[in-house]
Amino acid sequence: MNTILLVEDNVNNVSLLEDVFELDDMPAQLVVVTRGEEVVLRAISLQPVLILMDLRLPGIDGLETTEILKCNPLTKDIPVWAITACTMKGDEEQARAAGCDEYFAKPLVMREFSDRLRVFLQELDETERQEATWLTVK
Repeated sequence: MNTILLVEDNVNNVSLLEDVFELDDMPAQLVVVTRGEEVVLRAISLQPVLILMDLRLPGIDGLETTEILKCNPLTKDIPVWAITACTMKGDEEQARAAGCDEYFAKPLVMREFSDRLRVFLQELDETERQEATWLTVK
C-alpha cells in the first residue's frame, strides 16, 4: 500500500485529513509527523509517494523543510503538496520556489482535495502498472 506523509501540527487538521482517508477509502496509508525536524528521516525510511506539508510548523517551517527534502538525493523526487493557511499575495509562489508541487489553501475544500488526491493515486498506480508491463515485456 502507498504511504503518504502528512506534516501537520494542528490536531484538528490531522483529524480532518484522517477522516478524508477513512471516509473516502483512499488507497494509501497516512503517516503523521508534527515537526519539520522529523520529516527528512521519516521520508527516507518510509519513501512515501507524497508529502502533504503544512507551511507553518514549530521549529523548522514547511518551506525550509521542503527545501531540505528537495536537496536530498533520497527524497528530492517525492512530490510535496503545500497545505497552508498562508494565503497572502506571493505565498503560493514562495511555496513553489521552495519545491512544493501543488498548493492548497486552508480551509480545504474537502471534496476538491479528495478528488485531486484520488486522481494523483490513480495516476501513480497507472504509472506503476505501465512500468511493470514494460519490465515484463523486456
